[in-house]
Amino acid sequence: MAVVHKKVDVVTMGAGMTASILAAKLTARGLRVVSLEAGGSQWTYPDFAHNHDFLRHALRYEMMTDLAKETWTWRPSDRLPALPMRQYGAFHPGQGVGGSIVHWTAMYWRFLPHEFRYRSHHLERYGAGKLPPGNRIRDWPVSYEELEPHYDAFEYDIGVSGVAGNLGGTRMEGGNPFEGARSRPFPLPPLAQTIPSGMFTAAAGEMGLHPFPMPSGILSQAYRDASGRWRSGCLYCGYCTRFGCEVDAKYSSLTTHIPLALDTGRYEIRPQSRVVGIDVDASGRATGLRYVDAAGREHVQPADLVLLTGYTLGNVRMLLLSQSRAHPRGVGNDRGAVGKNLTYQIWRTPTTGVFEGRRFNLFMGNGSTQSVIYDYYADNFDHSRLDFIGGAQIFCGGGERDPLSVAAEIPSIGGAGEAGEAEWGQAWKERIRRYWDSYFPITIQAESLPYEGQVMDLDPTYRDSLGLPLLRLTFDWSENDRRLYRFISARCREIMARMGPDHRDDEDELPSFNIHEYNSTHITGGAIMGADPSDSVTNRYGQVWDTPNVFVTGAALFPQNPGSNPSGTVGALAYHTADAILEEYLRNPGKLIS
Repeated sequence: MAVVHKKVDVVTMGAGMTASILAAKLTARGLRVVSLEAGGSQWTYPDFAHNHDFLRHALRYEMMTDLAKETWTWRPSDRLPALPMRQYGAFHPGQGVGGSIVHWTAMYWRFLPHEFRYRSHHLERYGAGKLPPGNRIRDWPVSYEELEPHYDAFEYDIGVSGVAGNLGGTRMEGGNPFEGARSRPFPLPPLAQTIPSGMFTAAAGEMGLHPFPMPSGILSQAYRDASGRWRSGCLYCGYCTRFGCEVDAKYSSLTTHIPLALDTGRYEIRPQSRVVGIDVDASGRATGLRYVDAAGREHVQPADLVLLTGYTLGNVRMLLLSQSRAHPRGVGNDRGAVGKNLTYQIWRTPTTGVFEGRRFNLFMGNGSTQSVIYDYYADNFDHSRLDFIGGAQIFCGGGERDPLSVAAEIPSIGGAGEAGEAEWGQAWKERIRRYWDSYFPITIQAESLPYEGQVMDLDPTYRDSLGLPLLRLTFDWSENDRRLYRFISARCREIMARMGPDHRDDEDELPSFNIHEYNSTHITGGAIMGADPSDSVTNRYGQVWDTPNVFVTGAALFPQNPGSNPSGTVGALAYHTADAILEEYLRNPGKLIS
């Protein structure tokens, strides 16, 4: 017999970034909100203070989903069987109060204006023949101009460091010359740059490109955020990605929005609560969330409004699992759109340079202490005579070098000898001593387009620890991806050559996609927003077409995946959704917002 709790105004699946944003905004207006979090209790400052335990966090994935309880299956095409991910590789979804944003690298971006009209832009500039075969490319139902105030508010609430490149339509020196117009400068100056980022800046500038410091969700100096609390500027300790910040310089839901919501007294977080389904009544309207606690007891949390605020994979899976007589294929899936438009990103290092005798101090800094160019990003360059569409950001200079990753990378740098010579033993140790701080890569992050065969669905074979079907991913790189990579990798080699390394290790071709190799945690799609319920799951506010008192947040809403980190746009969309709920939905509860 399930334990039925007292009804609340809003219940969320997850207590991460978007849950905290919505909780902060909705509780401020008097609503009672409960967040059900599958992971453990809230991480706090003492958990992160002076915590440089690389083994615990970077190799044993302390803050990630427990793969013994829940995982995902993958196959490159529907002609092959899917197998479960047993060890972490391609992506690292967070678990625990605060979610993935607690251990993010904090590279912060806005998407470009033309990325919101991706299909229309390419049809107007190149014609229909330019789009790759089998694509499901869509325009977003929102524009950059509509989201700009939300980007701006989010950036000032959390404290983002960077240099504006476009203020009100005026190009500004030192920033990204390709970005959309901003209403205000960044709230903070950019982070300090590493030695390699300075070398990259000089080389790219000499080549007529437009380098600028990477924007970041890490404070470059002390800042009072929207919670009213002061946070320290970055210490450049080198423990950022997969770690919580020891001085709260890095934004997370724990630093800003969760404190805001808790301060109202109308917000409750229940850890160790694994949601197993959205309950609906005979009419198909959601009535709350069903979950299982740490002891295996089943609970029901009734609510007027249900928000799926988890990671992309969790949100999509929950829609598919929530089957009923009213929604036999799952909530949001009456027209079969859930799971479509699965997209990812190409995150590779096309070239690595070794500089004999140099020391770059890359044990310091963070993933955002980099210089970046957007000259070959998206459609910022003419594709008329190229055999692909899309592009990539190219960046260099991150400072989070650790001894274990160096040990893995050493065999491929500096001109390795015979097979196996530099992979273990004394020769390997000598190479670590010689090169550990004398090399650096140029890295790219390229966009991912949706295709008919790239989908998420429920696996018919494998189940989680509660007996529920796992989510199955069907995904592989496309020919457009491979052509894009060949072009971008050549540009990276040109820049690296300009910097004059003694040795270079190049990757000219894009390897086959492999779920066992890390590629970024930026999986998107599966519950895409759109203007037409026939080919999307939600409207422009994340409101589910067939179940209007359910909203979806996060990157599951993206029709396709730009070549930049999603967190800035995820935050802006959450602000957009919160305003719509408060200003429109609550006037006509249970109705679609027009």
